[in-house]
Amino acid sequence: MRLFEAGEAGFLNAIRRFTDVHPLVETGFGDDAAILKCVGAGGRMAVTTDLLVEGTHFSLALCTPFELGIKAYEVNASDLAAVGALPVAAFLSIGVLPDTPLALLMDFYKGFRRAARRHKCVIAGGDTVRAETLLISVMLIGRYMKGAMPLLRSGAKPGHRVYVTGWPGESGMGLKLLRKYPHQGRIKRWIQLIKRHVLPEARVVEGLALARSRHTGAAIDVSDGVLNELRHISRMSHVRLNIPYPQLPVSSALDKASREFGVNPRDMVLFGGEDYELLFTSSLNKAGISNLFHRAGSRIAVHEIGRVEKGRGVRILDERGEALSFTDRTFQHFTPRKKVK
Repeated sequence: MRLFEAGEAGFLNAIRRFTDVHPLVETGFGDDAAILKCVGAGGRMAVTTDLLVEGTHFSLALCTPFELGIKAYEVNASDLAAVGALPVAAFLSIGVLPDTPLALLMDFYKGFRRAARRHKCVIAGGDTVRAETLLISVMLIGRYMKGAMPLLRSGAKPGHRVYVTGWPGESGMGLKLLRKYPHQGRIKRWIQLIKRHVLPEARVVEGLALARSRHTGAAIDVSDGVLNELRHISRMSHVRLNIPYPQLPVSSALDKASREFGVNPRDMVLFGGEDYELLFTSSLNKAGISNLFHRAGSRIAVHEIGRVEKGRGVRILDERGEALSFTDRTFQHFTPRKKVK
């Protein structure tokens, strides 16, 4: 079997056999970050790592090096937000061609540091290497606040409500716009959507608040589309998630842009990707979640999108409560590229 036949999920399942048990590893393979036991910091710390490759995860034709630095930090901070940890130290490694302009690299590091300072996180180390394309590897270490418990994908319980922060789908639409108008700059009327793709913002404050609440169930960040993340929670929590399709949140900006492209905006919510919002379950009602976030200093929008029940899988429901079927358009890393004739 070749990698593209196994797919990313099959690949991860195959390498799971190489992960061993260790007394200091509380939660390892399978969540947004590993949870390690330690002295102090509430007895735990969280560690996450991510790899960004030019041509796969980003294009410098669509963003500046400074913006790329910000995004490289935020997408990793989002993983820590999803497990309820606060970023404290970053290890930033980079692979580059020797003729890369030094000014480009300095702008990248400036962007990364600018974003990290939002959480008083520092660059504590890393590595540099020659590579045939720009390659960025980030490891972030996070700590837990007093009274906080790690958020995991496995915490959903029947009876919980399903929530998502912000406006998922906007980032995916922002990428569509950048690809459609690459030579016309940042088109003013679509700037909100373009910024959501180029300059995501990890929901760290919200993740910390959820980790301190005893009413939170499962949590995950939305990196590959809402439907994909719902499936992760369903599989890890051994529950069924019922999501009414009309209940998926659509911003006015996403709605307008979707008409231009002739797509359903709620499909963008399900499959768009790179939103870095938090998807989570809780026993609290929406007012309770809003109050929880407000007390933490957050004014981010939060939307109830469904319920958890006994069973398996994710059901997207129409107005009559019947399950809809979709062609899965979630981005797959290992799909073979088409040969150019």
